[in-house]
Amino acid sequence: MTGGAARILGPMEVTQEPRELAGVRRRRALGLVATSHAGQHMYSALIPLTYPAVLIDFHLNYATLGLAVGVIGVVGGLTQASAGYVGRRVAARWILGCQNLVVGLCAIVGSLAPNFGVFATGQGLALLASSQQHPVGSSVATRVYPERRGTALSITTIGGGVGSLIIPIPAALMISRLGWRPTLLALAAPLFLLGLILLLTFPPVPGDRESGLPRLGLRPRLPRFSRQQLIDPRVAVLGVIAATVAAGGRGLGTLNAFVPLYLRNGVHLPETTVGVIFNLMLLGAVLGPILGGLLSDRLGRVPVLWAAYALSAVAVLSFGLASSLPLAGIAALALVVGLVAYVENPLLQALVSDSVTSSAQASMFGIYFALSYGVGSLWIVGLGQVIQHLGFGAGFTVMAASYLVAGVLLIPCFGRRPGRSALAQP
Repeated sequence: MTGGAARILGPMEVTQEPRELAGVRRRRALGLVATSHAGQHMYSALIPLTYPAVLIDFHLNYATLGLAVGVIGVVGGLTQASAGYVGRRVAARWILGCQNLVVGLCAIVGSLAPNFGVFATGQGLALLASSQQHPVGSSVATRVYPERRGTALSITTIGGGVGSLIIPIPAALMISRLGWRPTLLALAAPLFLLGLILLLTFPPVPGDRESGLPRLGLRPRLPRFSRQQLIDPRVAVLGVIAATVAAGGRGLGTLNAFVPLYLRNGVHLPETTVGVIFNLMLLGAVLGPILGGLLSDRLGRVPVLWAAYALSAVAVLSFGLASSLPLAGIAALALVVGLVAYVENPLLQALVSDSVTSSAQASMFGIYFALSYGVGSLWIVGLGQVIQHLGFGAGFTVMAASYLVAGVLLIPCFGRRPGRSALAQP
């Protein structure tokens, strides 16, 4: 480990650097991970808002759109399995900085797309470019704050939530007045700026490489774990399976993809109103995870996850059946959905990270995100079919059911506290 990497840990390692400076550096690292996550979510929040217009322009239906988005998600998600290999060979600042630059280029490609094939290709390339954000970013967060993983991972999630939060209202206004193409094109500028900030200011972190250049002569391989690295294999396996099942209702994937379509075509709200309500849901996505992270560090991951799953199932089911409610009721339900449905992901990340040593964090997150986002993206394909043939109410019912099944899968994890031993592991 380099000297710069050791200093980042501050109180976690012996260092000659003042403790205050070490604290500043690890706060900066965590803040920049959250900032990079915000850039990714700016793009992922805007894309679903374009779907109602894209359906019309390219003559698509819900099933076709769901198939395309789901397949793209599978490819982008499975690519995250490479995080352990990439993270050991390329510095985090290069991974996260270049990601935002490439996503900015993909926004330009999508805005100029002459047909849906080119539009979908741009979206797919953006997902490939940003595939390292979650596993690498989460690994950095747990390495710089090993004693407060739940809180650190919630902060990175909140960074993404803030990125999503600033998009819907201005984007809805721009789409209604200028169209979806100029709106998507305008997103490229802030993404390029974020990329440059990350490249120029991201500090070295524990286990990171000083150089951004990859090592040559080494072939990629599937993530592997030694027996010493697996603190609690049962928690690791069940956590990943639960995440894959809960992907059927995850806010980051299925909800973001279908809520704007539901509000526009199911509830028949105007474009700007859709943006406002979507924004309320994403506001909840900023507030909910930080409370969940704080509670999980004190009460345990599984009890807080159970509460989040139960509340999410009720809220999402109610929201999907709320098309006849007054506008105020729909808006209130959207806020509640955001408060509870986005809590699950950072808490499951914390649960899974508790089950391995620090040396295995990047590889474990690579597997977690590859399966929960890659295989989990197949839910979008299925939900597109359900909504096409049975309606939005049936689609939201399936989402709610996925939360309950995931909660049942975590029963064997209750009472197991690998996180405490994880802090002592190299």
